[in-house]
Amino acid sequence: MAVAVCIGFTANTATAALGDFPLTGADPRVASSVMGAARVAKAAMSLQGDAATSSANALYSVNVVTLNSGTVVREFVATSSQKVFALIWNGPRTPDYADILGAYSERYLRPSSADVIHVGGLSQRSLSSQDLVVQSMGHPGRFSGSAYLPREIPAGVSLSELQ
Repeated sequence: MAVAVCIGFTANTATAALGDFPLTGADPRVASSVMGAARVAKAAMSLQGDAATSSANALYSVNVVTLNSGTVVREFVATSSQKVFALIWNGPRTPDYADILGAYSERYLRPSSADVIHVGGLSQRSLSSQDLVVQSMGHPGRFSGSAYLPREIPAGVSLSELQ
């Protein structure tokens, strides 16, 4: 039986990205501040019993990071590679795309002709391709979005279960 542990902390800036190692272990300063939070999260999980346990949890874990802006970013980390395969965010401001999308940020912000981009006014933008899907929407004070690498989603994991 595997348990996915949610780790929460506040970060000044993000230092990890989609397709890379999670923010919670990317920077030694972050890792040391997360260790205390991890112990607290594990203690809270043991009080909840099996509420956070599922068979899919063995395939990935979820890290929860609160940025200084108040935006919450959830990192979905594949157990096999320990790399982020999906992100979901919501909060008063959009996260810095260069920070959370890493090497993929340029493609999202300046897509090639092969990428399919949909823009719904100023409040919605999405990119969909074989190897990258990004959706961002909202208005000042309330933004949300998601990004994932379709080829990196662990076998047996459904996008609908990522929340």
